[in-house]
Amino acid sequence: MQEGFVRVWSFFLMAFLFAWNVAAQDGMEMRYLVRQGSVALGVNPLTASARKAFYEARGFTATAIRPYAEACGFSFGMQNATDRTIRTALSDWHAVDADGARITLTLPEAWDAQWDKAGMPSAARIAFKWAQFQTSNVFEPGDWIMGMATLKSVPKAPFRLVARYQDNKGDHELVLDKLECAYD
Repeated sequence: MQEGFVRVWSFFLMAFLFAWNVAAQDGMEMRYLVRQGSVALGVNPLTASARKAFYEARGFTATAIRPYAEACGFSFGMQNATDRTIRTALSDWHAVDADGARITLTLPEAWDAQWDKAGMPSAARIAFKWAQFQTSNVFEPGDWIMGMATLKSVPKAPFRLVARYQDNKGDHELVLDKLECAYD
């Protein structure tokens, strides 16, 4: 019963994040979008104030959420419209800034370790976990996911995002160019 509740709640949370994210943007599409065959990745830069407000409404203190909110953060949407299973791992994704520096993403587990150390309530940490683009994903044909993630440091703009995924035909990359962090 509890597992079913978690799945239903996860679905509604992701639907809310999608609607919230679309409403926060100028248009009805992801600001950046790349397709490789039938795999698509959309990216929206998120301002610090938007992420701060979102998480404060879910039980985080302003002090606790500040490092996350001030990081260069995005909402990602990924869809697998192929006829095969694909896999992603955020540890395989990175940005390349205008000076050529490689910047990795901060994994959700690293943020959660900070929240645990800061004594954040379990409910706030669960809300955080469900709103993140998960560290690893398995996409069956037709699956999609949305979630937030941050870079470990602020890249010099414009920068490139390299998002890797695997399927039964090998390793692939989705590359988005000319990205910038969102600022308030």
